[in-house]
Amino acid sequence: MAWRIESAVVHGEIDNTSPGRTVGRLWLIHQDKPLVIDLIGDCWRDLAGTVLTFQNPHPDYALEAPCLTCPQNGVVGDMTASRKAKVYHSDLDLESFTWQNHLSLEWFDLINGRVLVETPLFHLQISERSWEQSVEAQEQQKRANLEAMRNFIHVFLQRGVSPDLWTEENADEFAWEKRFQESDRLTEAFQELLEKYADEPASQQKISYAMGWDRMLGQESEADDVEFARDSASCLEDDENENDLSDIDEWDDFLDEELGETVVHPLHLKAQEAATAAIDLLGDRIEFEGLESRLCAQLMQISAKLAGALNFSGDSYEQEPGYILALLKRCLHWQNDAISTCHELISRCKNPQQEQELLAIRESIFAVRDQVTEMRREYKQN
Repeated sequence: MAWRIESAVVHGEIDNTSPGRTVGRLWLIHQDKPLVIDLIGDCWRDLAGTVLTFQNPHPDYALEAPCLTCPQNGVVGDMTASRKAKVYHSDLDLESFTWQNHLSLEWFDLINGRVLVETPLFHLQISERSWEQSVEAQEQQKRANLEAMRNFIHVFLQRGVSPDLWTEENADEFAWEKRFQESDRLTEAFQELLEKYADEPASQQKISYAMGWDRMLGQESEADDVEFARDSASCLEDDENENDLSDIDEWDDFLDEELGETVVHPLHLKAQEAATAAIDLLGDRIEFEGLESRLCAQLMQISAKLAGALNFSGDSYEQEPGYILALLKRCLHWQNDAISTCHELISRCKNPQQEQELLAIRESIFAVRDQVTEMRREYKQN
C-alpha cells in the first residue's frame, strides 16, 4: 500500500528551512541521479527550520530501485526524527522490547501515493535552526497530516466507485470477486493505519477518522455505545435467567439444539491435512520470515477459506454459487503460490527425509487443486 523505501536509500537530505515548504533529495541504490522531493507543508518541531542529512549504513543492493516518479510532488506527512516506536528483541518475546527514536519521513505524492522512510538505523545530522515552529503550529500540521492520510485512504479504498456492490442478491463470481477485492483493501488499509498509529495517543480515534468511520467519534457515538452496552447487558441477563447453562452437559445440549452439527467438507479436510503436515514439519521456523513461514501461511489460508465456503451447520444458510466460485478461484491462485514455495524449499533441502515429506506435501496440494478445479467446473455447469 505504501512505498517503504528505507532499505533502498543510500543517503539523502530533507530541507525545511522555508516555512510551508519541504524539499529534499534521496540517493537510491542503482540510481545515478537523486530522487527530488518538493512538498507543501512542514516537518515536526524537531526538524522544522533545519536541514536534515542522513546516511544508511547498510543499504540493500540486492533489491531493485523503487520505481518512483521524479520529482515527487504533493504534501508532507509526519516528518520527524523523534517518533517513539517499539523495537522487539531477537528472542521473539512479544513482551521484550525497548522504545527507540525512529526517523520517519512520510509524504503523499500526487502519482505514487504514500511514500515512507522509517528506520532507527540511519546516521543523522541536523543543521542549525533557521526558524522556530510553535507548539500550536505543530499540532495544526499534524492535523493536516492526518487529513492527508484520510484522503489517501479514501482514494485507495475507491469509496463511492461501486455504491451498490453489496446490495445485489445471487451475485455471480465476478461481482463476488469485486467484493473480495474491496474487503482486501479494507484489511490492508486498516493494518497500515494500525501499524502507524497503534502506539500513539488517541490511536483509535485517529484510525477511525482516517478510515472514514466518523460515526464512531464524538459524543453522539459515545452515547450510542453506552445505550448499546446497556441493551446488550440486559439481553445477556435475560438469557442467563432463562437458560441456566452452568452444567456442561446442558451447555452441550444447548449448542446441539441451537447450532446443529457442523458438516465438514472432505475437500476442507484434505486442505487441512496439508496445512497440518507443513506445520508439523516446519513449525519450528514458522515465526521467522522465510519460505517455511510462507508455505505454512499459504496452506492455512487455503484451509480456512475452504472451511468458510464449504462447511455448514444446521442453522447456516447456503452460500451463493457465485461466492463459492470466486473463492475457489482465489484458492487456485494461492495453491499455485504454495506449490511454487514448496518447489523452492525442495530445491534447497539437503535432508533426504525432509525432502520426501516436502514432496508428499506438494503432492497433496496438487490433489486438492485438482479437486478445486473439478468443483469449479461442476458449479459452472449447474
